[in-house]
Amino acid sequence: MNDTVLLNMSLEANAEEIWNVLTNVDTFNNCFEKTSIEVDEFKSGSVVKFITDVNGEKVIDEAAIRSCYTNERLSYGYKKQNATNEIDVSFTLKPSGNFTYLTIEGRNFSDDFDRSNSENNWINMMQGIKKYIQNK
Repeated sequence: MNDTVLLNMSLEANAEEIWNVLTNVDTFNNCFEKTSIEVDEFKSGSVVKFITDVNGEKVIDEAAIRSCYTNERLSYGYKKQNATNEIDVSFTLKPSGNFTYLTIEGRNFSDDFDRSNSENNWINMMQGIKKYIQNK
């Protein structure tokens, strides 16, 4: 099994705008319809709760932040509700002129289904960020 997902997208936005979507609770919650986050502060050691409505039922996943470099890189260990496996996830921002490249990398999936499901969720996340920023 290929244990790594690597996704890239260029967005017509500065790194601060994208970072704001990723790390500002209100902005994140406005950007994504079925998922919201709760966290006291985006810093190493903090835990982010991802609350998703799945067919009227709340699913709560958690991510322990490992590193947080403002407007550059965010990484965390992501644990799905009732799972024992922790997925390594990182978001990297690289400005280039009027664009910023957003890279999402994931590793340490429990199986092929977990990998595929995560990849699809991140593709949808990137599309959601792009749509949100374009409509601002």
